Amino acid sequence: MINKKNILISAGLVLTLAFAFTVSVPSASAYEQNILVGQDLTIGSTGQGVVVLQGLLSEMGYLNVPIGIPLGYFGTMTQTAVGKYQTAQSVSPTAGYFGSLSKIAMHQDFAMRSWLSLLGW
Repeated sequence: MINKKNILISAGLVLTLAFAFTVSVPSASAYEQNILVGQDLTIGSTGQGVVVLQGLLSEMGYLNVPIGIPLGYFGTMTQTAVGKYQTAQSVSPTAGYFGSLSKIAMHQDFAMRSWLSLLGW
């Protein structure tokens, strides 16, 4: 049996290291669904990571997507919502860019609320 330990990197990334000189890496779909370890998101980004971010921002009251507008595209509505979330979390707004500072803030915010399971943890 391999003993594994989770290490939180300051950029908000979690790596699972096995002591038998192997690294356990989640599947690609797990990375896409966990916005804290996936790529940074900004205007023009698309995909499952954007859908997850939009869902979380919507649940927290920062984003209101009108009926009939598909999710999965990071446009001006999402950019504005990210800026509102950043301001509420005392993160210097970065023109709606969801990068490492926003990821760290979201991890800390969700940890305090015991919501990390929403991020796939």
